[in-house]
Amino acid sequence: MTLRLGLVFSTTGSYGALGQSALAGALGAIERLARHGAAPITPVIADPGGDLAAYERMTREMLESGVRHIVGAITSWSRKEMIPLLERHGGLLWYPCPYEGFESNDHVVYLGASPNHHVVPVADWIAAQGLRRAFLVGSNYVWGWETLRLARECLMDRGIEVVGERHVPLGADTPAHIFNEIRDQQADCVIDSLIGPSNTSFLLGLAARRTSDCPPVRVVSFNQTEADLAEIGPAADGLLSAGSFFETNADEALRDVARRHAPNGRVSSFFATSFAAVEIISAAVARAGSDSPPAVFRAATDGPVSTVMGPMPIDPVLRHAMLTPRLAIACKGQFDVVQCAGAPVAADPYMTARSARRPAPAAQAQRRLRVVK
Repeated sequence: MTLRLGLVFSTTGSYGALGQSALAGALGAIERLARHGAAPITPVIADPGGDLAAYERMTREMLESGVRHIVGAITSWSRKEMIPLLERHGGLLWYPCPYEGFESNDHVVYLGASPNHHVVPVADWIAAQGLRRAFLVGSNYVWGWETLRLARECLMDRGIEVVGERHVPLGADTPAHIFNEIRDQQADCVIDSLIGPSNTSFLLGLAARRTSDCPPVRVVSFNQTEADLAEIGPAADGLLSAGSFFETNADEALRDVARRHAPNGRVSSFFATSFAAVEIISAAVARAGSDSPPAVFRAATDGPVSTVMGPMPIDPVLRHAMLTPRLAIACKGQFDVVQCAGAPVAADPYMTARSARRPAPAAQAQRRLRVVK
């Protein structure tokens, strides 16, 4: 049986570099699986260009043509635009990107990092570094709003003051007043939840304003990857990023696939997770003996599939993959992993685990109620 697999990634538009990396990973996996004798997969590719209306139209056309499985969507806006169509047509989206959590849909498999994989480790790392004044900057859409909301809660629970928060229109350059506010508020840490050109302009602008009499500001990100690291250049040096996979974790075979398929020749978490998504789908279809989405999902949760990212067990209830959280620091166009969990960690998309909330003693004291007479 030949599987027609939808690949819906914005390879053009304001976050095109991320879409290009993800599409390259999926196509690389299809090529490798064919070489190893797996059942053939025919990719059906669509580029919405970051336009929500195009996501709706292209996804509808794809599902109406008989495609039952789609790997794709970069932003949460695009994923949420696709979900009603998936529900209507009985399709299944394999979502390979980090996201802000607080969602579980019967027509989505969440393979990217959840907030306990990125927000919580970053908040713990900031606290361990002794940083105490954080400024939050994000893109003005779901990812930026929600990751910064969670960051604010986690940082405050750890006794870190949030001295400011600003959002930038998706794809827009960072306004100068934000840099001035970071300086005036004497922030020693910036949470950067920007994507695409907004992120690039922010890091370049922040680096350009560094002077000998201006204390350095540590920048941390939940989503910076190798997909667009080269565009930022030396301005990214010292940035800490959270991710489930970095190029340093890739073996030479995967790096070779990236050199042949990715426009920038790099392995990123978007590339690796899309690659793994295709591996899981292929194995699950073979186990199920059909491409029926419910049967394929059950087969995918029967046992972990060996992927380029290692085993990725999928929770049959929450529909999220277990991942290995990592923190890495950028230096000269590369990421050096400085912290790695010892084993895959179950996703906690609703942040219900006690480990997600670890109030500092001072924070606990401040929140204690008292009777006033």
